[in-house]
Amino acid sequence: MSKLLTSQRFVFKLHTSRLRRSKWNLTLTISQARENKELIALNESQLMRFIDELNGITNPEMHISDIKYQIKKWKREKNLAYSRPKIKKLYEELDQYQFKKDYVCIVIDSNKDYTKIYKSGFQINGITYRRLLGTTGGVKSNTIVFVNEELLPELKRRIDNGRDLSKPFTPAKLEAYNALVCSSSIPVSWPKGIVVVHDCITHFKSDVIELDDTGLHQPSMKYIKDKDIELNDSDGYGLAMPSLLERWGQEIGENFLLPGCVIRNSFCKGSVFPVDFQKFARDHCVNVITDVWGKTYNIEHVELVLTESMLKLWDSYASIEDYLENCYKNNYTFAITKSSKEKLENERTMNYQFLQSYDFTDAQIEELIMPTITEIKDILSDDYRKTILYTKGIGLNTKNIHHLDSSFATALMIEPRMKDDPYVKNQLHTMIQKRIDEAKVGVLKVPANYSLVSGDPYSLCQSMFGLKVTGLLKAGQVYSKYWIDKGIDRIVSFRAPMTSHNNIRLLTVTHNAEMDEFYKNMTTPTIFNSWDTCADAMNGFDKDGDCVINTSFPLLINNTMELPAVVCVQRKAPKCVPTEDDIMQSNINSFGNGVGEVTNKITSMFEVRARYEKNSREYRILDYRIKCGQLYQQNQIDEF
Repeated sequence: MSKLLTSQRFVFKLHTSRLRRSKWNLTLTISQARENKELIALNESQLMRFIDELNGITNPEMHISDIKYQIKKWKREKNLAYSRPKIKKLYEELDQYQFKKDYVCIVIDSNKDYTKIYKSGFQINGITYRRLLGTTGGVKSNTIVFVNEELLPELKRRIDNGRDLSKPFTPAKLEAYNALVCSSSIPVSWPKGIVVVHDCITHFKSDVIELDDTGLHQPSMKYIKDKDIELNDSDGYGLAMPSLLERWGQEIGENFLLPGCVIRNSFCKGSVFPVDFQKFARDHCVNVITDVWGKTYNIEHVELVLTESMLKLWDSYASIEDYLENCYKNNYTFAITKSSKEKLENERTMNYQFLQSYDFTDAQIEELIMPTITEIKDILSDDYRKTILYTKGIGLNTKNIHHLDSSFATALMIEPRMKDDPYVKNQLHTMIQKRIDEAKVGVLKVPANYSLVSGDPYSLCQSMFGLKVTGLLKAGQVYSKYWIDKGIDRIVSFRAPMTSHNNIRLLTVTHNAEMDEFYKNMTTPTIFNSWDTCADAMNGFDKDGDCVINTSFPLLINNTMELPAVVCVQRKAPKCVPTEDDIMQSNINSFGNGVGEVTNKITSMFEVRARYEKNSREYRILDYRIKCGQLYQQNQIDEF
């Protein structure tokens, strides 16, 4: 995935203990905050755009870009006495656009502190702040977004976006949907025709290991032969006409048709992929499409298809027209958070999670680490070009090779003899030692790439036009143009966080003329089939922006066991019409990220399990506990 370059904003990030010491009324300048490391950078988001608009700021990106250009120009002035005052003034002006005084991130040090500022707010530089929301990532680190109380009512009205306020929700889920306005994003143009369709649901049988801790002291684990499986194959993704993704690509500064991208809008989150669904309809003698509200549209007038799993609150609106009217009224836009790359990398590094469940011999370990050892030897070689390639990475190309920065690699590019310079030697030594330390904990180089996940869009097309769902891919198959072009027909796929070997999938890469034509614009995503338990097996992935690492490394292919998926029975939280008190309490319940802690405990269990014979009672108990780790990981992820 390519992260988009958005304009940065700076905001205060303070601990409640700091506010408490100041009796909840603090005076703080930007320079003091920088010195205290209480100023953080946030990328542009819909919420930032709302705040700019309410403050009468238009086109901030253009102003920021212009000021930075002026600063760069004055830095080239040789007369420092003349240039310094101008540069200082420009930086002050830059702060006016980049620093958002109306937005503060607060780290909650105690629940008592949170209750205090939730009820009474606090002041910084004379501005009173009130709680707005907690983002999914922020709550995991005990961080809540507060805003200027003068803007709060209008911001909350816009976030609600005219939804039916009487609809019941799980408070934590509603908070997560509200927090989509904080996603880093770049606005793009409105599609010419939008339809929301029901998700593509498939049914099949599969062998699974079911974990369930509902009402139990400890999870039950049972193997089920031919369990009836219901799969939401379109969970989190929709379709865009190729012309739309070509236009959006140009609008975000890319010169290629986007193979896939992750989008946002009001209560809208997910991936979209370029598929000519209008041609599909013509080929199947269909000219209308029915949306989730039962209304039909001429498919030739539709440019974007969203699924109900993407538009989270679709049933809080009377129709797509009702939803869009509120979006227009509240100045929402479609925006892109990430886009799929034009080309995938050829190498990636594994980590201990992916490798710890394999039972390698000493000779196989030697084979596994050989590419990394070769890489380290290349850095140490007399060929300075290999050092440059390693430090600059895959991003080094004809477009940026002449870009100069202050790194020692740039010095080597200018003058190869710099490799004998003591400073450069020391930098190289530090870099190599770090690389060796990483390799010791499983950061090992393999032929692999990192790819956006999609379901089978052929299945989705069949579903949304009321046809029998067959898809083009069968169980165990994926379509990946990268591996097809390399002539690879077997890959191993991983996704973090991982627990047991059951999470690793051995997949068949397949294609034919029909697939090549239908998927032709999806050049870099990995397209999964609609008929197996890959999503459950790989720790419950969906298609709203999740990615997998795929590798063709023979050692891993030959040593990956095909095991039943571990299926976790999902907990169902009670719904209500959430009040602010309910949502605040859901924040407190979700404070702290336990995924890393659970994963670390699982890793320790692998090490202990290795001391026992495979058929021993101790081995079996530890194997059970390792598998249960997936259930606890998912509970932590789903908690918010």
